[in-house]
Amino acid sequence: MRIRRIFTLFFLLISFQCIAQETTVQDLAADRYIQRLVDTAMKNYPRMRSYQNRINIAKTNITKAQVSLLDALTVSYVYQPGTTTIDPVNPSTSYFKGLQAGVFLNIGTLLARPSLVKQAKEELLIAHNDQDEYRITITTEVKKRYYLYIQRVAELKLQIRAMQETEDALKDIKYKFQKGEETFDAYNKVQIQYSEHQQTKVQAEANVFIAKADLEELLGTKLENIK
Repeated sequence: MRIRRIFTLFFLLISFQCIAQETTVQDLAADRYIQRLVDTAMKNYPRMRSYQNRINIAKTNITKAQVSLLDALTVSYVYQPGTTTIDPVNPSTSYFKGLQAGVFLNIGTLLARPSLVKQAKEELLIAHNDQDEYRITITTEVKKRYYLYIQRVAELKLQIRAMQETEDALKDIKYKFQKGEETFDAYNKVQIQYSEHQQTKVQAEANVFIAKADLEELLGTKLENIK
């Protein structure tokens, strides 16, 4: 008797271990599939591309702010044709004719450059933060819509099963009613139940389509395209 109990306990432990392993594998597979859904939404959803565009613009603004030193420099020139002449009344005064050039430095623009660079870098950080925040948002939203879709599919399966069972019961009671073994009230009650299950099934199908469409809105592609 003790040996039988030991073998029974041994087989139970093996069975529990196999069930646990199967559940773990299924959970891991589901997690990988959900991650593929999230990655697809990250790639295809237009708002994600908009956040990346904002980051690119912020990077360009940093470059513009860093090279704004050139804005502080102004180059001007004056061209007078001819040669240099000396004033005969005042020989110390001469007039240079030809090309005259000058470089001017705007101190205000030069001093403002560090703050402009800092502001541009802060704008880049804000753009990254906004993108990271929306990554969390879209990840959560994809999961919620996927779980709702799974729930709707499960509800549809239950409604299909219930309708099939009611259909079988209707066939059986119809046969008995025709033989006089069941009353009309009982037959009519099953007919009403079958009709109600049909209507519920139609609503369940619509719920599946709506949930699937909501999920595909984020994915940017058909759910069937993600394996």
